[in-house]
Amino acid sequence: MSLSGPFAVQGRQTLAGIRAWVGDVNASGGLRASEGSSEPVELVHYDDAGQRDRVRTATERLILDDGVDLLVGPYSAVMTLAAAEVAESYGKLMWNQGGASPNVYRQGYKWVVGILSPATSYLSELLYAVRQTCPDASSLLMAKASRGAFPRDVCAGVEEQAAALDFRIVGSVRFEPESEDFSEIVAAVGKTRPDVFVGVGRFEDDLRLARQLAESGTGLAAAAVVAAGVHQFGEELSELAEGFIGPSQWEAEAGYVADFGPSAAQVVASLRRAGNRDVDYPMAQAYAAGVVVQRCLLEAGSLDDAALRQASSSLDFTTFYGRFRIDPATGLQTGRSTLLVQWQGGLKVIVWPPESANGALRCPWRH
Repeated sequence: MSLSGPFAVQGRQTLAGIRAWVGDVNASGGLRASEGSSEPVELVHYDDAGQRDRVRTATERLILDDGVDLLVGPYSAVMTLAAAEVAESYGKLMWNQGGASPNVYRQGYKWVVGILSPATSYLSELLYAVRQTCPDASSLLMAKASRGAFPRDVCAGVEEQAAALDFRIVGSVRFEPESEDFSEIVAAVGKTRPDVFVGVGRFEDDLRLARQLAESGTGLAAAAVVAAGVHQFGEELSELAEGFIGPSQWEAEAGYVADFGPSAAQVVASLRRAGNRDVDYPMAQAYAAGVVVQRCLLEAGSLDDAALRQASSSLDFTTFYGRFRIDPATGLQTGRSTLLVQWQGGLKVIVWPPESANGALRCPWRH
């Protein structure tokens, strides 16, 4: 877990989700590998500080020194890739709850199972959704961090839809992670006057970029940044968050009906009992990793990694987090899609897809 460093916001949420799952499992009598006896779960974790060498060391320590039965991956694609490399070298199955880049699954690894939707789907429906509200929207400017697979993958999904919908890409700007000044990007928006803006960086990058963009005034039809998918975005920006769109892996209001495990309401209640006022998707997907493990464990009847990997490949079921189904060959999650949320009147509202939406997408800056 990144409890410090550039991914600390999501890392702490991830730990909260895992802790809540462990607490709920133990309160119910423990984890069952069959219809027989149950065993309590002990959680062991280390702070990787958002550093690849530390995540490698921590993963090896969990496997060799701690001898964990179940290995859950860290948050962020770059950390997940480093952890997966170590897990693969030891033939240890890793449940990937926090690394959305498809690059994780392009390495030929056999011991990774994906819980969350890939990054290429994060904003892949954005342009279509915007055009339903603003039919004249036809141009796009993107700004992405210059390092890491995640920004490239998110933007690749947007670019693919732009081509399909005949959106003109009027600019694609790169910035250094942890940048303080985004005035050049704001100036590029003013110069090219795109209908839609997309920004993808680390959480703090997205916050600064969104703030400077909002303060500059804009005639955009829509602006999306990845950080807008979590509650802290609204808390940090207050009224400046209004109108921003973001991807979310999960929202309680999405209404997924579980055929295994607790309901969304039960999970939210558990997380709030643990002191988490706002329940964001990093918490939910970490908790969901535990629920998926439970189902696969019942199918496998064993903690054996090969048996669990085979079970994960054969199952198709729904938890409070949505559908679970993976590509058997790669472990990539294929059963679920990403939501789009928008900040409206101080609240995070699901605006896409229509079957999950509890509000309509707005274009508040278009006059």
